Amino acid sequence: MSPLVRSTTRPFWYRIPHKNVYYYRCPEHRKNYVMSFAFMFDLEDEVYQFCYCYPYTYTRLQAYLDELDKTAYTHYKRELLGVTLQQRRVDLITITHPRNEANTLNRKGKVIFVTSRVHPGETPSSYVCQGFIDFMVSDHPLAQDLRYHLIFKIVPMLNPDGVYLGNYRCSLMGFDLNRQWQDPSQWAHPTIYATKQLLMKLDQNPNLDVSFFIDIHAHSTLMNGFMYGNVFEDEERAERQAVFPNLLSQFAEDFSLPQTNFNRDVLKAGTGRRSLTPMNEYKLRTPNNFKRFTHNDTSLTFIENIYQDLANSQSQETRQSAQGDLISPILEGGEDKCMPGSVSHLAGNAAIARSFSDRLNNVSDHPSDWKESLGGISWRVIRSSSNAPECEPRSEAEY
Repeated sequence: MSPLVRSTTRPFWYRIPHKNVYYYRCPEHRKNYVMSFAFMFDLEDEVYQFCYCYPYTYTRLQAYLDELDKTAYTHYKRELLGVTLQQRRVDLITITHPRNEANTLNRKGKVIFVTSRVHPGETPSSYVCQGFIDFMVSDHPLAQDLRYHLIFKIVPMLNPDGVYLGNYRCSLMGFDLNRQWQDPSQWAHPTIYATKQLLMKLDQNPNLDVSFFIDIHAHSTLMNGFMYGNVFEDEERAERQAVFPNLLSQFAEDFSLPQTNFNRDVLKAGTGRRSLTPMNEYKLRTPNNFKRFTHNDTSLTFIENIYQDLANSQSQETRQSAQGDLISPILEGGEDKCMPGSVSHLAGNAAIARSFSDRLNNVSDHPSDWKESLGGISWRVIRSSSNAPECEPRSEAEY
């Protein structure tokens, strides 16, 4: 990890060279790593700012949503889910075709629930979430098709107070909100309480099926994007849960299936994925500082726009659902080249959208078909990682 710096006359963030960043295990801090770095203040009257990763503020989110409010989208709606202890907004975004909100369907409406930024220091999660919203409200053929078939509920910032105060992990009162899902307090953890109440309400609605719950995070040491999930004793449930990350790994080059981990780590009790096990819950993690080229395993640092455009990789295939619903072809032209250093993008826009499409429309409900279509990869992932710690990456040899 290398910090970023900007100054009055150089207002754009750039990373301090890695050769000037040093790590050592400090005896005074339980032998944990401590970072130090060398930096020369070259201008006397300049104001310098340093940060851990590219900032994404509460104010920026509100400005972004205010701009979306000015559009005439019939498939976009912004609501106030609740307020924080310091009276900041907790926004709920709904993206779907108007027919799905009118309760005129002859089938259960399928809900995709996405949350982000429960940990203030994990700013890439906000960029990924914004990139996903941008794609889902767009005129892209795949976005239109998904809006027609699915209901997207998005809470883009679960910890506005912590973000505003500049905390790394905790809320205003010092809580790690990602450990409060089991029994959140309406007074002490209002954002988690309101979000869980909404999830339970949707889950109990006989006309709705909460098919996915995805909580977006960032990781400070591991590269690529990956997911964490639960382990289920029921083989069919385990197979079903593993389909989505397998699909995503096919559509996004920098999503790592070997780093995807399904386990029962007791240290994660109280997290969203432990407390909401009736749903297909995933924790999508993106790197704070690096992306890894899959071609030659060399590492390049992310830049701000890459985070926001994560998963813009374009597909050239037409997807046909099992029910015969045609999934429109995605625009041709290969990979986006939105910024230098981008080979492909992770999981916000087209790649994650295609995975939703294939998982909910194209994949059979029979476990034997999943194993055949995925080559048995999904079951090996679950079997191999049921007791693995989340903090360490695993090699392909372990499978």
